[in-house]
Amino acid sequence: MLYLKFGKPRGSLLLELAIVISIIGLISGFFIKKTIAANSALRIQITKNNIETVTMALASYVANQHRLPRPAADRNGYENSVVDYQDLSNFVGYVPFNTLGIPAKTALDGEAKPLIYAVEPSLTNNFGAIYEENLSSDYFCYPVVDAKIFINELTNLPDIVAFSIDTADNFPKISDKITITISKNTIWISRDMILMKYLKNPPCKAKKQPVAPSQNDVFDF
Repeated sequence: MLYLKFGKPRGSLLLELAIVISIIGLISGFFIKKTIAANSALRIQITKNNIETVTMALASYVANQHRLPRPAADRNGYENSVVDYQDLSNFVGYVPFNTLGIPAKTALDGEAKPLIYAVEPSLTNNFGAIYEENLSSDYFCYPVVDAKIFINELTNLPDIVAFSIDTADNFPKISDKITITISKNTIWISRDMILMKYLKNPPCKAKKQPVAPSQNDVFDF
């Protein structure tokens, strides 16, 4: 049998080397998995933070412009100038970050993909003041007739939303309505939530609501 300089058999040295390599592989695999998990968590957190920033900017836009903005038709960040309420594709698109006055990077998810913004068409109309002290706020508090946004999943939350923000991988389906399939990143906001959480106002309580259409035609948040 051949011996090495230090007196150990060659087979023994190879075995020890294989054990060391195996240990290094296990340790490397552990740290790689940890790194991948940490990067994934970071991307998720960036997505959540950006969605929250966009949502707050939309609420601020409501306070200043008295309506919700339409989505951007492309990635230029400006809301769609086309106002065709029969074509729901005008109300699903990219976050209008330039119109909202926020950085372009906040309109992206954690993987640098554009966030998707869908909005109830009727709430993109100018409705005067939103504050209850002003009677012109009534419009914003009316029931939504012929609502276009629905959630495609049974939930205890209202089916109709003011707007929704999600990742590009969960682009809403559009036919005669905007169907939102809930994902872990889906954010949908009712009018009351805009007032309570973001604008610190009480829920909508219109002082003078018009005669409502039949129950089958009226949807509220």
